[in-house]
Parts: sequence; C-alpha cells; structure tokens
Amino acid sequence: MSSKRKLLVLIDGNAIIHRSYHALPPMATKSGESVHAVYGFAMTLFSVIEKFKPDYIAASFDLPGGTFRDELYAEYKATRAAAPDDLYAQIPKVKELVQAMNIPIYELPGYEADDCVGTLARQGETVGTDVVIVTGDTDTLQLVTDHVKVYTLRKGLKDMVLLGVPEVTEKYGFPPERLIDYKGLRGDPSDNIPGVKGIGEKGATDLIREFGSLEDIYASLERVRPKVREKLEADREMAFLSKKLGTIDSSAPVRLALDECATHDFNRETIENFLRSLDFYSLLKRIPGGTGVTTPGVTAGNMAKRVSKKTKSIDTGDGVEKWIGHLSPDPVAAVIIEKDASLFGGAGLESVGLASGDSAVEVIWNASTESVLAAFLADPDRKKITIDSKTMMHGLANIGWKLSGISHDVLLSAYVLHAGHRSDIETLVMEETGKDWASLSLSEKAGTVHKIAHSLAERIEALAREQGGEHTVATLLRDIELPLTSVLFAMEETGVLLDPAVFQKLSGEIDASLKKLEREVYAFAGKEFNLNSPKQLADVLFVDLAIPTDGIKKNKTGYSTASTELEKLRAEYPIIRLIEEYRETFKLKTTYVDVLPGLVKSDGRLHTTYRQDVAATGRLSSIDPNLQNIPIRTVLGARIRDGFIAPAGKKLVGADYSQIELRIAAHLSNDPEMIRAFQNGEDIHRATAALVHGLKPEDVDDSLRREAKALNFGIIYGMGAYGLASATDMDQKKAAEFIKAYLKKFSGVAKYMDDMRAFAHERGYVETALGRRRTLPEIQSTNAALVRGAERMAINMPIQGLAADIMKLAMLAAHRLVQEKYPNSAKLLLQIHDELIAEVDEGQAEAFALDLRKTMENVYELSVPLAVSVEIGNNWGEI
Repeated sequence: MSSKRKLLVLIDGNAIIHRSYHALPPMATKSGESVHAVYGFAMTLFSVIEKFKPDYIAASFDLPGGTFRDELYAEYKATRAAAPDDLYAQIPKVKELVQAMNIPIYELPGYEADDCVGTLARQGETVGTDVVIVTGDTDTLQLVTDHVKVYTLRKGLKDMVLLGVPEVTEKYGFPPERLIDYKGLRGDPSDNIPGVKGIGEKGATDLIREFGSLEDIYASLERVRPKVREKLEADREMAFLSKKLGTIDSSAPVRLALDECATHDFNRETIENFLRSLDFYSLLKRIPGGTGVTTPGVTAGNMAKRVSKKTKSIDTGDGVEKWIGHLSPDPVAAVIIEKDASLFGGAGLESVGLASGDSAVEVIWNASTESVLAAFLADPDRKKITIDSKTMMHGLANIGWKLSGISHDVLLSAYVLHAGHRSDIETLVMEETGKDWASLSLSEKAGTVHKIAHSLAERIEALAREQGGEHTVATLLRDIELPLTSVLFAMEETGVLLDPAVFQKLSGEIDASLKKLEREVYAFAGKEFNLNSPKQLADVLFVDLAIPTDGIKKNKTGYSTASTELEKLRAEYPIIRLIEEYRETFKLKTTYVDVLPGLVKSDGRLHTTYRQDVAATGRLSSIDPNLQNIPIRTVLGARIRDGFIAPAGKKLVGADYSQIELRIAAHLSNDPEMIRAFQNGEDIHRATAALVHGLKPEDVDDSLRREAKALNFGIIYGMGAYGLASATDMDQKKAAEFIKAYLKKFSGVAKYMDDMRAFAHERGYVETALGRRRTLPEIQSTNAALVRGAERMAINMPIQGLAADIMKLAMLAAHRLVQEKYPNSAKLLLQIHDELIAEVDEGQAEAFALDLRKTMENVYELSVPLAVSVEIGNNWGEI
C-alpha cells in the first residue's frame, strides 16, 4: 500500500456481528436486552478507526431473503444452523450505531454483504484508494491485491491480523486470486459448498501450486495422477459450480460514493447516549477522536479549564481541625487516598482528599497535619465514606495508622445494589456522573465519591422499602458486608505460616511422578512428544493412535484436547486418564507447589486477599494467591495443605459446615423427607437412595449412594440428565428416570424449583432470605440456552447465597468470640469454601474449637440443624 494514497475501510457488518456474538459471553442490559454482539461490534469499530484513521469508511450488511447463490445451488448454506433469535435482534442496534457515526451502509437484495464489500473494494482501488476490509470471514481473502488488504479476526475480538498478498500466499501456498479455485476443489463445509469428492486440503493445494487455476487444472488432466484425475472427472460440473458459489461478486449493482464515505464528524453526545442506553460505560472513553467524555453542562472546550482549576488545599493541622469542625450539617466525610500513592509502598502519605456536603479539600500531609489526620481517620465516631475501605486499611496500616468509622463503602454499596455487575471506581464514576475519574483532582474525587455514596444509599433504602421485612439489602450492607471488611482486613494482615521444606520436598516428588506419567503415556503413544503441547497431543491421539473423533470439537489447529473433550474418551482409552492425571499434577505444581513459597512475605506468612464484591451469590473469592482452588479430595491437594502450618506452641483449628447447601435446600423447600433425614441425623445420601429406590437404608450399596449424592448436590445447581450421567456411571436414559423418581419422592424440592423459576420469570430477580438480590435479565431472553441458565441461577442463588450469608455471619461471630474471649490466644486465618480456620495457642485449642462450633451452629436458625465439624492439627492437612 502506498502512503500517498488515501485509505478506505470497509466493514463486513454481518461477519463482525456473528464473531462478536460467539466470542463474547452473554451480556444483557439492566432491562434484559441481549447486547453482547453490539458491544463486540462497537469495540471492533472503535479500535479499527483508532488504528487506521481512515479517510473513508463504509459498512455493509446482509439483507433478509435469498441470494443468487441459492438459485444456483439449492443446498447452499443448507447445513448451517440458523442464528439465534437474539443475534438477529441485535442487528438493528448495530446499524443504529453505524448511522449515528455518519458511516454509510451498503445493502443489496439478492447479494451478500461480501459481494457489496468486494464491489466497493474494486471500485475504491480503481479510483486510487488503498482499501482495508474488516471482517471475521476468510472468504474475503480472495479480494486481496497490492492495494487491498484484509484485517481479520484470528481469535476472539482482540487478536486481529492485517493480511496482504505476501501473508495470504505464505498462509495457503498460493496467491489470493487462487482461493476461489481452492474452493472449487476443496469446497467449504461451512457454506455447504461441495467441491470435488475425495480432494482434501493438501490435494487441492498441490493441484493449484502445480497447474494454477481450476480451468488450467482441467486443461491439464492428462498430467494429473490417475486416481486424482478420476475424482476430478467425476465431479467436473460440481467443481466449477463450487468455484462460482465461492467467488465474491465484485461487479454487484452498487456504486461507491466516496464523498458520502468521507470520515465525518459525528455528534459525540449522541454516541455517548447510545452507549449509556446499553450500559456500555467502559466504551465511553474509547469513542474515536479523543478520550474526553461529554457530560451535562461540561463541553469539550471547558473540560480542560474545569479540571485544571486550582484545587483548594489545607496544609496545617489547625486548618484540618477547622474543616472537620464544620461537618455538623453533614457528619459524613468522603476520604480519598490514591491507590497508587507511595502510602501503599510504606513510604508515607502525600495528600488526602476530603469532602462533605459542598465542601471538598485536599489535605497536604506534613508534620502539622499528620496527627490531626491520623486521629480523624481512627476516630470511630467520625463517620466516613471510602471507595474500598479494606484496601485503605491496608495502606494506612503500612504507616501505623488505623481507619475506623466506615459508614459507606462505595464499591460494596454498588455491589449489593447490583450483584454480579462488577464495578471499579473508574467505571462506577463514569456510570453515575459521566466524569472521567483520571481527570479529576483529589478534592474533586472526594466530592464525587461523596455524591455517589449518597445516591447509592438512597437507592439502597428505596430497594429496602420495596423489599420490606426484617432483612433487606440495607441490613445486608449495614450488618454483614460493612462489618466484615474489618474482619477480612485482620485475616489478611495476619496471614498463614508456610513451611518451605514441605513444598521443596513435594516439588521433587512431583517431578518424579510427572516423569513416570510421561513414560507411561509415551509407552501408549509409541513415541516421545511434548505433553504440554495441545497440537502434538492431538496428533498423537487422533492421528498416530487413530482414536475416533466423533463428537470431538475442532479448533483452528485441529481436534481439541481440552479437558471437556478428553473426558468423552476417558472410559474407553486408558491413555486419557494418564493425560488427565499428568495435567492436574503439572497444574498444581506450577500453580501452587512451586509458586506459593515465593509469595511468602518477610514474616514467613502467606497473605491472600479476599474479595467481597465479585460473586453474585455473595461468596468470597480469594486472589493473590487463590487458595480456594486447591483440590479438597485429592492426595496431592492434601499434601499441599500440609505445608500450611501452625507456629510452635500453637495449633490450627478448622471448623467446617457440613452439607450446608443441602440443609438450606431442605429449609427453603420445606421438603418433609429432607427435613426428617437431617433432623434425625441420617446419612442424607443413603436416605435419598433408599427413598428413591424403595429400599431400606442398610440395603443401599456404595454405588447407589454415590448416584444419590451426585443428584443431591447437582439438583440445586439445575443438573439435568446429561450432567448426572457425566457425574456417575449411568447412561442418560437411566439418569433421566432417576431425576424423575427423585423429584416425585422429594416433592417439596420439585415445588421449590418450579416456584423459583416462576418467580424469576415474573419478577426478573431472586433473593436470599437475608435480602441479597440478584437480577436475572437473561430470563427475558429469546435465546433458550440463556433462559435455561437463568432458571438454574434462580434455583441455586437463594441456596448458595444464603450459605454465603451464613458463613459471613459466622465470621463476624467468630471475630467477636476472639475479641471477647480469646484476644491474645487466637486469630482467624482463612475462610475456604464452607470452612473457617484459626490459629490458637495450644493450651486453648480444644476450648476454642468447642466455642467456635457452638458459635457457628447458632448464627442462623434453619428448620434443620446447622452442623459444624471441628478438627485440631499442626497443619491444614490434618484438619
């Protein structure tokens, strides 16, 4: 391409929409409208404009109805599954965005978008422009010339590559114009273009490289090998038809109007309003043409002036005291400390942003202000608003300061108001105010957070009034989530002691185990190869060993060796179990065994971080490192736990809720059989198998108990026959019959499931007994798979959410127990799944264990007992 020629960008609209729809997870607006294809299209469009800065731009879309290719071949695209309804429903929104950006749309009845793109590309090249075609479809590679390139998606939406003549030639082994001949020979299964039977990828490539075009190949049949010649002769007519079907028509009756395609200015506010209407706040700063965001009363012209105005600052202790003294009309002050400030490296503060009412200031940290600031932040009676109180507690702890009196945590408030809708402060500020967080001064940030906190509080109170009753989202935030931040802070600060020797020894043992597994796999394979290479593994399994590929998914390099695919082969091929064991062992070694010792701080302890604002169910998540993913029931997982130890003179105490989700399911469903079994202290899985099969409990063997256990736990996650069959040795028919019999016997559970589905369809949300709400916009989708997923969430969330809430209540109660009775002899360390782990003086361990069990069993009243098992040991593996 010449730098002197102007650039025309052509967007293959349907290709980008389809790729976006399948590349991104489902997204829905708060009103339930599916929008992930629109999001992906917008993201791609903005990125392309920013990257290429074209002089001209146009888009093309398919129109409903057939094309001339359908008349040529009735089976054209006949095997392609119809796109989901909610994909088609998003196309008008995509076009609305394109039109709002003043980009002309080209569509032609009887032709595909490819044909419009091909014609426009040729016309653009003719009038002297360079052309870039943006697509996710390799069909357009046939259009590539010295002045036409294709910018295509390789994987997902971010991995894009620009392909010209050299790149296409290297990829296929022949120039771009021969791709239509390749389709004539090879066909195209995705479009149901037949090609020549028996001619594959290599055969087609060899013929083209030796003879050239399809016409040249047929003109040289006498020089073609006899077996190949027979195939070509038998399918001559189909070969030329396939070439015609695969050829993009570059002479379609459409004319390029370059003036209309000139890159025009667009109404930025219109684009912003469009993005906001679909909850695409993260794209606001990606709108081409700058990073500023238009807000009511703020224009691009005065934005810089507003941001650069002099910030009101205070640099004396008397000034800080005077400002604090004027808080009486509004006793709550927002406190902002930049997350990347030197404070978090232990070097001290630079400044603090404070705001209350209409007053916002920046306090400069110095010898005069230090003691006043420290006293203010530590005063529990001075109520404060923070962005992320736990993070601020850690930062202040680095300089020996404390933070108390938190009345509002903005990120936690946003989380309980919109569970499952994760927000960082930048996104939240953009959503709530339209402001660019990075452009605000420290005092402006404090003022903005103050306003957002009050706005969120008003909405939380409004929702609480709607919910009514004793437990609402307001009490959830006030009584559970906010107090829990201090508990989690203390646990994270304490950390857990690691024994490096355990991990060093285990690493050596695992190395030997991996080598043994490698030898066993190589023996099956008949050769050595890289077990960590999916491509080499696929070649061994599906080429060398010729394992059938029926039902195995393909990816761009061949057949997939993902765990879900190998699982389908496990029962029949012993090599698969060895590969799975190797992968699991290798993963644990590289994720935990070799990594955890390097994360230990100078105190010899590992300090994980707990996130409250991630899981929509309310469960805590553990990061840096994630300790919740260490396997529970494997030998290797237990060995890893052995490395988490108690110091000399102390013990670890573990308290684990027994089958808490099943007990909650019994409580919420009011199922008489489940309630009876739990109240009588029966083995719930054995009791289930006995009831379903009409047996006495003592006659239930281990196999029947395993099946019942799989369904007991699976049913609350919406497990169907396929899932149950996969988890057991049943076939799908037997699994379906078992589920039917189960729901007949446990009629309360069946009714609960039906009731929750109906509730979600009617209200669009579900709630826990303690007021945690999760909206389910997907329940209104036209995509049946999304609806079924939402129905499963509707069944599970009240159960799993209440389990999470109970665990948080238990942590709060355990923290009080430590403070009141064991202040100098016990510390909470970890919360993993349904387990709470503490470090206790050896002489107090038994008493503490009994108190902890009693505390946890009585934090919430169910219609069945909350059972807690406690263990005492020298390391995590022993408890």
